[in-house]
Amino acid sequence: MKAKLLVLAAAVLWMTSDASAYRRGGGGGGGGAGTTVFGSAMAGMALYTRALGQYNLMTSQGMVNYQQAYQHYIQNRKLAVQTYFDMRRMNASYRAEQAMLHPHATPEEIAAFNQARLPAPLSDNDFDPAHGVIAWPPVLQRSEFDDSRHKLEGLFTEWASDPHAVGLGTDNCRAIHHAVGDMSETLHAEIKQLQPDEYIAANKFLRSLDYSARSAPGTSIAGK
Repeated sequence: MKAKLLVLAAAVLWMTSDASAYRRGGGGGGGGAGTTVFGSAMAGMALYTRALGQYNLMTSQGMVNYQQAYQHYIQNRKLAVQTYFDMRRMNASYRAEQAMLHPHATPEEIAAFNQARLPAPLSDNDFDPAHGVIAWPPVLQRSEFDDSRHKLEGLFTEWASDPHAVGLGTDNCRAIHHAVGDMSETLHAEIKQLQPDEYIAANKFLRSLDYSARSAPGTSIAGK
């Protein structure tokens, strides 16, 4: 390979010196590059060699660029995977911290919470379950509540007289629920005419009355 390169270099040198002599002497010395068959061949070989060198150089540079781009790709992928697992660790850490700060309620705590949300039962002074008699608070004895009040009194008389046809899921329970709803809407419409304590007490009374209809006389809905 080295011998071939030396021959090519000598040929290029001879061609160059011969061409220079031709330009100085007006054509002497046997002709310059491109003026003879041998000179043209050597000129073509020189151009080919130069092009081959440029090709090899550009190929080498392309490989270097490819390797650099591939390294950047690997680094980016590594960073993406690392970021993914870092985010998972952060999320797990946050969940563990929240679990320590806000532990899950026990079944007993959940039952106690649900029980606390239920309306308070009416006292014996407010409601006689044996006869279905309701002792209405003064606010609900006003004339605008007459229709709903009379309807509920009849439904609770029925409720007390036929324990087997009342309670949750029965027509009687649904009718009481709708009548209480109508009375609550009337109460809300009169809110500007009432003192806050009056409104709150009347609203609680209606909620407790509605809840009482969900169980038959002498039973409790709390354990169901």
